[in-house]
Amino acid sequence: MAQLTRFRFVIVLALAVVAAAMTVALAVAQSGPPAVPTPRPILDNGEMMDIFFKPAYTELQEAMAKPPADRRAWATIYQKAVRLAEMENLLFFRARNEDTVKPEWADRAARAREASADLAAAALLGLRNVRPEDYDAVRAKYPAVADTCNGCHRTFAREAVTVKP
Repeated sequence: MAQLTRFRFVIVLALAVVAAAMTVALAVAQSGPPAVPTPRPILDNGEMMDIFFKPAYTELQEAMAKPPADRRAWATIYQKAVRLAEMENLLFFRARNEDTVKPEWADRAARAREASADLAAAALLGLRNVRPEDYDAVRAKYPAVADTCNGCHRTFAREAVTVKP
């Protein structure tokens, strides 16, 4: 008799576990897959420019102030330019507002990113060769970085400073 009671208890317990598991599985299936995290801007555009872009541009400007004397100076120009180019990708993830929904926003952001990336590519060549004459090619690409910043400022932030090469 004790064995029969123990057997019934085990069966009832097993059924309870299966029922609980099925309830959890059904709840998970009905809720769908978990939400995929997406980029979410933390700063407004002005703060972003002041905290990230202005210091990054200033550091690039300082690195470009004179021809690089050695591999370390070439690396500094490359690093500052490529960092600015990568940061400019963040412009594509800005909060939706009256400016960022305009097609010009993405166009200006892409131009800025490409100008910085072109400068970084030229600096990388200089870093490989470490020849003074490579600085001319890098220097020739530098004004486009400032021009793309200023083009965006004229279009979207008339009160923004004029960036000088």
